[in-house]
Amino acid sequence: MDFKLTGEQELTREQALFVLEKARNPEQAYELFALASQIRDRVSGKALWWSSGSGGIFPCRVKPRCSYCTFYTETMFPTDVLLKGLECIEGLGIQQFHISGGTDLKEGYDEQLLELVRKIKAHSGLKLEINLGPSFQKETILELKKLGIDSITSSLESNAPEVFAAAKPGDSLGRWRELLQFCEEADIPSRSMMLLGLGETDEDRIDHLFFMKQFRNLYQLRLSRFMPFPGTPYQDRPRCSPWETALITAMARILLPNTEICLAAGNSTDDIPLWYLAGGGNQLLGVSIARKAPPRASDIDIYEIGEGAYVVDKRRQIERVLAGMNLEVTAFRR
Repeated sequence: MDFKLTGEQELTREQALFVLEKARNPEQAYELFALASQIRDRVSGKALWWSSGSGGIFPCRVKPRCSYCTFYTETMFPTDVLLKGLECIEGLGIQQFHISGGTDLKEGYDEQLLELVRKIKAHSGLKLEINLGPSFQKETILELKKLGIDSITSSLESNAPEVFAAAKPGDSLGRWRELLQFCEEADIPSRSMMLLGLGETDEDRIDHLFFMKQFRNLYQLRLSRFMPFPGTPYQDRPRCSPWETALITAMARILLPNTEICLAAGNSTDDIPLWYLAGGGNQLLGVSIARKAPPRASDIDIYEIGEGAYVVDKRRQIERVLAGMNLEVTAFRR
């Protein structure tokens, strides 16, 4: 195969796979990164924007547990503490918050989620994104839209059935795909996530990106870099390389030019420059709610909100990493 990648043509799966494999040569990768960055600058601009979020708001009832996961909780996050945390986050100038985790495939979280969203809306002006997986019906999505929810997340993690089944034996790939379709039918923005390093092939990754192309309401695709945790079935699986994340960032930017390509859990602050160089943008998670005190650092601000929970502001740390890149970071999405 011999063709020049310009960023203007619609690639076939075969061509996209060829570009990805060719880019494993760093000299070719530099060209790919430059093109992906040009597309980002043209479509979304160079400016980055802050967001906030928290995992473990709802208990995760997926059994057996995912083979890599240690982030689940068995208890509901106290609503009064959450509201206090959101008040703190809003006071820091942040305008958006992600309600994340966990998932209930059987009974769902329809009523509980709607009740929580109504309480938050009554106390806060934050824009809200929902990330509880397929824990609610299509009717609930329509009600969430009426309540002014910013987006709904369906993190497939892997779209390869065998890889998904091995990593997530208690979960349902079909339900996650269905949730994306529900968002299309409800005409509400959606987000998704790829977890790189679960054992998928380059073909699987390209197929995953092409699968996402069908969803016109997909405004953001997040990329997570696999990290093994002791005590999990995947504890001996190798850590995903940041180079892999960069390559898929660039490919995602080229195949999904109108979609934000952002970093998810598993990446560190130090991964941000390479991600941006590869065409990443434009959202950065700057503030989060944690259920335990994080390690103290001179460039991290921590606010206790009660019952062992904290608001953690890492924006100064991230800005330090971005120093010298002449980038603007704003409190809102442009």
